Amino acid sequence: MADNLQMLTPKDIAQILGVHQKTIHLWLRTGKLHGVKISYRAWRIMRADLDLFIEQNSNIVPRKKTVVEKENEENQNAENNNSKQKMMKHYIKDIMGE
Repeated sequence: MADNLQMLTPKDIAQILGVHQKTIHLWLRTGKLHGVKISYRAWRIMRADLDLFIEQNSNIVPRKKTVVEKENEENQNAENNNSKQKMMKHYIKDIMGE
């Protein structure tokens, strides 16, 4: 979590992405990349914003889930809902003194 709060400079991001620093400044001015302007010339970008930018602008298509993966996910969600309902019943019983 601390990595997501890390503040990067446009120079850092240019090195990470392999683009020119002026490109980063253009993306910041146009709003394509979110950042904070801390002075007349200086920008800082949170690592989480960089990760989001990379995810949104990636040309890699996410892999589709198989039928088995979908069923497993549905079963997991159903189990989580059942356990939450059981916890809530116990909580209510405790409150009511039953």
